[in-house]
Amino acid sequence: MTRTTYPRLALVIGAVLLAAVAGTHAQAQGEAQPAPAQSEPEIDRTPEDCVVASRIARNVAVNDRQVVFFMRGDTYYRNDLDAACQSLTAGETRLVLHFRNTGSAKMARVCGTDAFTVERQTSRIGCGLGSFHPITADEAAALTGQPVAAPRASSSGSSESSGRSSRRERRN
Repeated sequence: MTRTTYPRLALVIGAVLLAAVAGTHAQAQGEAQPAPAQSEPEIDRTPEDCVVASRIARNVAVNDRQVVFFMRGDTYYRNDLDAACQSLTAGETRLVLHFRNTGSAKMARVCGTDAFTVERQTSRIGCGLGSFHPITADEAAALTGQPVAAPRASSSGSSESSGRSSRRERRN
């Protein structure tokens, strides 16, 4: 009886090994096929009324009606201005934000009711901001024609873009 047990045991072990090899081969073929293109994770497209000012790494004008805000933490917003801003040109980065700081500087918020001026202006005509619409990194790059990687800000809280500093002003 011991003679017949060994061939059966060998047959069972062989079948298990064959199944394991076949499964590994099928898995390897599945991995060899190109994976479908991974799109960026879905983002909540609900517009924001305000963003925290200290999180703004840089901003770039798309045209006279839109500004893209590059935030620290890989977040991006497109701000559709309430009206056309004639002093704003595509690619402009020297925007002076005017916002109310009602408490801690770390918690100061820039809102759709706030304004900005373009730094090169001598007349300081303000333009009004609108709602902040979340966009993906690819959308930010396509709108601005600039890479999405935000420059590292210094510990003083100021940010620089293309060698030009961006100033922020506070209203009381």
